[in-house]
Amino acid sequence: MTAFSNLRALLGPALGVLLLLGVLAGAAADAGSAASEGEAMAAVPAPLLNTYWKLVQLGDGPYVSAYDNQPEPHLVLEVGSGRFHGAGGCNRLRGNYSLDGRWLRFSAVGSTRMACVQGMRREQLLMATLAQVSSYAVQGQKLVLSDAEGRALLRFEAVYLR
Repeated sequence: MTAFSNLRALLGPALGVLLLLGVLAGAAADAGSAASEGEAMAAVPAPLLNTYWKLVQLGDGPYVSAYDNQPEPHLVLEVGSGRFHGAGGCNRLRGNYSLDGRWLRFSAVGSTRMACVQGMRREQLLMATLAQVSSYAVQGQKLVLSDAEGRALLRFEAVYLR
């Protein structure tokens, strides 16, 4: 029995280290596969229609984020109906779009009329900017909406439920 106790005392710490190394190696492999999956998704262009496009930049301004307890600004262009819906950061947005090749136009843009402490100015700017959009470009998981001169007006990122 003492030989077994001595062996266990000798091997116990070594087995613990081996077990820890195994767990860490497994976690690293999972992180690597997640990174590979993200890289693969970034290489494949997201479809313009029926994709949840989260607004990340308005003009040359700073990165856009959602305010507490308010919806994040986003758009979804519905397939076949010529309609879009989304949120401006405070209110729900809706309207029409027309698509011809790389040309994209928004019209009849409207929203609900809730008052919010934050985000009203940005939402009004977003709605006014949608009226200036003439074209689009999908680059991987990013959407850029531009004016007639090719200036980037709005930048979005595709968001997927997991």
